[in-house]
Amino acid sequence: MEKKNILYIEDSGVDRELIRRLLEGEGFNVFVTGEPDHGIELARSKIPDLILIDLHLPDMDGGMIANILRDIPQLGRVPIVAISASIKEEEREDLTAPFDGFLEKPVDLETFPKSVLDFISRGRTFKSDAKTKAKKERPGIDLSEDTREVLESLEKVRAAMSHDLRTPLTIMISYANTVGREKVGTLNEQQKEMLDLVVDQGFQMDELISELVRIAKQTLARYSYPPK
Repeated sequence: MEKKNILYIEDSGVDRELIRRLLEGEGFNVFVTGEPDHGIELARSKIPDLILIDLHLPDMDGGMIANILRDIPQLGRVPIVAISASIKEEEREDLTAPFDGFLEKPVDLETFPKSVLDFISRGRTFKSDAKTKAKKERPGIDLSEDTREVLESLEKVRAAMSHDLRTPLTIMISYANTVGREKVGTLNEQQKEMLDLVVDQGFQMDELISELVRIAKQTLARYSYPPK
């Protein structure tokens, strides 16, 4: 059977690496990126069988990316699926409107590959009247020098949380998950439980990082910073 191609757009290095390894282990070709613009170009050039997009990205939300991808004629039959760990029930319908489906993080390692195949088999289910409009850019705000310095520091912290903190976390979770699935040798039950705890705590830390990044992003957006 011909390998299926998956594109995953996700700012978390932890999630990108776990999903890539999981799906490649099941025979998929997987392309990953944390940059929305790069993801759009990959979609255009690779024409994947399925596109997975995290809902909460630092520079562009997942719904906006989905809307851009739907305007690319070559992707007319490609299903686009949202993936996220944090959606309030009252927000779910609006946030997932531009997509053909939704998957919750952390993913179930046993059922996730089948869910991916199901979405590919189901194909495009999106209805054009559900397409959301891109948010209008807010006008610039005149900032005092002190405010600008605070925002500059906040942007540096946001960038560090998005990348520098997640790099060692990616390695920790990926290795613990690989060993826990007995890919490098047999384990006893106590060892499995300990590694499951490492993976679980790693995901919780990643969710905390995501929440802090989201708050920082919202604060910066309120002041239209950094200026375009």
